[in-house]
Parts: sequence; structure tokens; C-alpha cells
Amino acid sequence: MPTLIFDAAINLDARELWRNIVPISYLAIPGVLVTAAVVGLLVAKFTPLGLNAAMLFGALISTTDTAAVIALFNELNAPKRLAMLMDGESLFNDATAIVLFDIIAAIVAGSLLLANPAEAWTLNTLAGIPGKFLLVFFGGGLVGAAVGWLLMQVIRFSHHDPLLEVGLTTVVAYAAFILANHYCKFSGVMAACGAGLVVNYYGRGILAENMLGTIRKFWAFAAFMANSLIFLLLGLTESFLIQDLGRLRHVAGAVGVAILAVLLARALILGLTAACYHPFAKPEKKLSWPVLFVMWWGGLRGALPIALAVSIGPALVPPAERTLVIQLTLGIILFTMLIQGTTLKHFLRRYGLHDAA
Repeated sequence: MPTLIFDAAINLDARELWRNIVPISYLAIPGVLVTAAVVGLLVAKFTPLGLNAAMLFGALISTTDTAAVIALFNELNAPKRLAMLMDGESLFNDATAIVLFDIIAAIVAGSLLLANPAEAWTLNTLAGIPGKFLLVFFGGGLVGAAVGWLLMQVIRFSHHDPLLEVGLTTVVAYAAFILANHYCKFSGVMAACGAGLVVNYYGRGILAENMLGTIRKFWAFAAFMANSLIFLLLGLTESFLIQDLGRLRHVAGAVGVAILAVLLARALILGLTAACYHPFAKPEKKLSWPVLFVMWWGGLRGALPIALAVSIGPALVPPAERTLVIQLTLGIILFTMLIQGTTLKHFLRRYGLHDAA
């Protein structure tokens, strides 16, 4: 987790991110909460998943993966602001979804002590989620920012030693994660994000330009390896999915419901973002309908939802529901990659979002 998040944070344009922080924040914080609730409730209503498993699924599937989308944007020379909106959203909603997933997992664990597990989802419980979420989320970010700032002060005295500087960034990513997660009880992934953003921002003035590029290449490779390992471990630890391929036709309806729920939730949060952001935005900063459509259709899913799905222990949900959560997650990832990912280029060309100046 720290590897994926730190890589995303250190490779963003921190200044451009700050200029677009308002719409990105709408999408990445309340947007994830809305997505998790909408998807969780719809899946609980129309699939065999119980409420506990459905809410966990809603949280984990809220993350987006823009690696393929950004590569396509670069190929077509799409507007830089569009790329930043999607990349920034992906960075923060990864952290947001993981925090929310952990909170929901704690609620689910508590519900197992009740005669009726559904009683855990009371209005008081739901009302307490935003406050706890904000504390864990921003607390982790502050811890990570502090650790990242300390690192940059140490790097000032490194005499531009490449091995030392790359090694220190590795230390800071995991030190921030461990300090926040295990000692401060905040979000470790948000700490890795905060540390990465601080290193990114201050690195431009402290690190040599070629050194900053070397660090980014190192973390891009580390993230590639982490993504590969996630899918490798999925194959090694969840071999029953292959043995159970004959039942896939029986879950096709549930996968279809989950896909529709995700697309509906995505449209809803983009509409709410536009409604909240546009009244206060300058005319040139407003999000056009073509941009909103591309952001809707370009909300691909990647390795992180799989990692979260596999992390669900048998003590939290029944084995059959855990299997279905993983199958739904894989179904959505395949749909977004094979259908949405392959047709996105057509919509970029159709709406003139290519060859930007």
C-alpha cells in the first residue's frame, strides 16, 4: 500500500494539484463516501451479499486507477487539467477508500457480537463515520507531511548521493506509514500520501533535477512490482476462483448489478461535484459536460480493490460472501479495463479532448 500511494504522490505535479484541489477534494472525499454508500446499498438489495459484505465491497470498489487513462491522455495530448483532475482524484480516493474500508471493517467486526448484525448500522453509527473518518484521514496526512519535511532536511546534507537519497525516500514512505498506522492510530496510507506530496513539492528546490527524475523512476518501478505482486498473490492464494470457474455464469447477474451500481454512483458524484463547485468557480474553471463524461467513463479500477478484497478475513464475512466479493471485484475490473478502457479514446476524439495546446 505505501508503495502504490507514495509513487502516485511523488509523480504528481504538486503545484497543479493545488490549483485544482477543490474539485479533486469533492471527488475524493465526499465522493468516495457517496460511492461506497450507493454501491453498498444497491448490491445488498439486488445480490446475494449481506449488508456487511456489501458495505465492505462498496468501500473497496470506490478507488479508481488512472495509470492506463493517463497513458492514453499523454498519447492523445489531452488537456493537462483533465489529466490532473483524474490523477489527483485517484491519489486521494485511494487513501480515502482504504480509511473508509478500515472503519467499515471495524463496524462489521462489532456487529458480529450482536444477535442481529444489521443492528450495527444504526443512525448513530452512520453519523459517527464522517467525524472518525476526517480525524483518521487528516491526522495521517499531517503525520506524513511532518515525516516528509524531516526527510528533506536530512537530504540537504546528503551531498547529492544518489543511493542515499533514493534509500531515504524508501525509509520515509514506510516510516510515515508505520508511525501513523501503528503508533498514532491514523491512516498509514494517507501518511504515505502526505510524505510523498511534501517530498515532491520541496524536492524541486532541494534535489538536483536529474535526481528527482531518478527517484520518480525508482518509485514507478516499485509500484509496477507491487501491482504485479498483488495479482500474483491473488492467483497463489485464491486458487479456488479458478477451480470455481463453472459457477461464473451464476454470478453474472450479480456482476451486472455491481457494474451498474458503480456507474450510477460515479455519475452521481460527478453531478454533485459540478453542482457544488460551479457556483463558486470562474467560468474557465467550470467542468464542461464532455470533461465530466470522460471522467465518468474513465473511472477505471485496478489492483487496489483486489488487494482490499483479498484482505477480508473469514471472521468478518462468510466464505461464500467473501468469494462473491472477490468475483464482483474482478468482474468490475475486467469491465472497466476491457470495455471502458478500450473505448475511452473514441470519446476523447469525439468530444475534441485531444491535441490540446
